[in-house]
Amino acid sequence: MPLTRGDAMPSPVHGTIGTTALPEAAGTVLDIAPTDRGVVLLGDEGRILRWDTDSGRCTEVARTTVTVPADAEPWGDRVQTLRLHASRDGAFAAVVIDHGRTGEVLDLSTGRVTVPLENDGYDSETVPFSLAFVEHAGRAVVLHRSEWNLIEATDAATGTQVARMPAADGDSPSRSEHFHGALHPSPAGTRIASDAWVWHPLGTPVVWNLDQWLTAGEKARSGDIGWADLPACAYHWNRPLVWLDEDRLVLGGLGDDEEELLPGARVFDLGRRGQGAAGAPEQPPEIASFGGPRGRVFAADGLLFASSESGLEIWNPTTGSRLGALAGFHPTHHDRTRGELLELSALGLRRLRTAAARA
Repeated sequence: MPLTRGDAMPSPVHGTIGTTALPEAAGTVLDIAPTDRGVVLLGDEGRILRWDTDSGRCTEVARTTVTVPADAEPWGDRVQTLRLHASRDGAFAAVVIDHGRTGEVLDLSTGRVTVPLENDGYDSETVPFSLAFVEHAGRAVVLHRSEWNLIEATDAATGTQVARMPAADGDSPSRSEHFHGALHPSPAGTRIASDAWVWHPLGTPVVWNLDQWLTAGEKARSGDIGWADLPACAYHWNRPLVWLDEDRLVLGGLGDDEEELLPGARVFDLGRRGQGAAGAPEQPPEIASFGGPRGRVFAADGLLFASSESGLEIWNPTTGSRLGALAGFHPTHHDRTRGELLELSALGLRRLRTAAARA
C-alpha cells in the first residue's frame, strides 16, 4: 500500500466561481438537491421547489409536513436537521430528519407522499438518516433504514418493497451488528456504502453490490452481494466518504482511533476483493493512503476534491499529490449532471465547474 504525504505547495485552482442569487419564492433555503432537471430546493414552511439556475425559473412542486420535533435534543455535536434528497431524474424527493427517525418521499409531479419513512429510533441520534435514491430496472428506488440494522429498498412511485437486507435463514432478515448511517451510492449505482458503526463503538463502513441485491430481493445472501466491511475506527463515524468510480472508494482519516486520527485519505478497490481461507469475503485491498485531505469530499474524473476549513483542495488519489487549492470556497453539494461543485451560502448558490478547476 503506497503511503505519501502530499504536496505542501499546491497550484491555484483555475476557473471562476459564479454566484447565483437564491430565488425569493423559496424563502429561507434549508437544503438543495441537484438533479437532471435542475436544482430541487427545500424552503421554509415545508416548501419544495424546482429551480432552473440558468433561466431563474422557480416553481413550487410540493410541500412536506416533516419537521424537527420541538423537544429534540442534540447527541454530542449532532443536531437534528432537515435534509433533502432527490432522485437523479428529479421526479421524486425525500425530506428526512438527520439524527432523527422520520421522513417522507414525495412525487414531485403531484406533490403526493408515496413512502412514509420511519426507523425504530434505536440510536438514530448517532447518524444521519440513512437514505439514498438509485435507479434499478427503469424505476426510481429509495433505500432507507427501517430499523437500526436493516436497510430496505422501496419503489419510490408505488411504495412497494423491492428488497431488504440479506436473509440469514428462510425469510428472516439478517441481524447484522451494523447501526446504518449515511448511504453513499457509487456514481452509476452498482454499489453502495453505509457509513455504519458497531459496538464498542467502532465506525465500520460496510459495502455491498446494489445490482445483485435489488435483483435477488429477499433471496439474497450476504455472500452473494459482495458484502464487505472496511477498516474500523474507534468512536469515529459520519466520516468523509466518496466513490471515485464503481470500484474505488475513498475513506477520510488516517488511523484507527478518533483521538489519534490524522487528516488524510485511504483508497480501497472493491473490484479486487477475493475470498478468505474459510470462504468468507476478504477485506477490500487498500491501494493508496496519503495525508492531507480533510473535510467533506467529492470526486470527478478520477480526482478527489476536499472542502477543508481553508477552502477547496484538489488531490490525485493515486499519487497522493495535492494539485490545487482555492481559498474561501467550501462546496456542500456536487452537481454531476452539470459538472459543478456547489456551495449553499448566505451569498447564494456559489458554483465552480470541476473541469475548469482542473484546467
